[in-house]
Amino acid sequence: MSKLEKKIKRLQSKPKDFTYDELKNILNNLGFDENNKGKTSGSRVVFENKDFNKKIEIHKPHPKNISN
Repeated sequence: MSKLEKKIKRLQSKPKDFTYDELKNILNNLGFDENNKGKTSGSRVVFENKDFNKKIEIHKPHPKNISN
């Protein structure tokens, strides 16, 4: 099992300590690039995969890196 597959399996198990950085790493490995929509975007982050014309919009957890 590759590192990416292990990370995806961890995400699928819905751990309480899963971090934004872990999610970002998974999406980057799947061909998505982070786009913050400028300085006024707040915690909104869009990940775009231009090869497949797909977007995923999420809210970055704050003040900590862990989402509940």
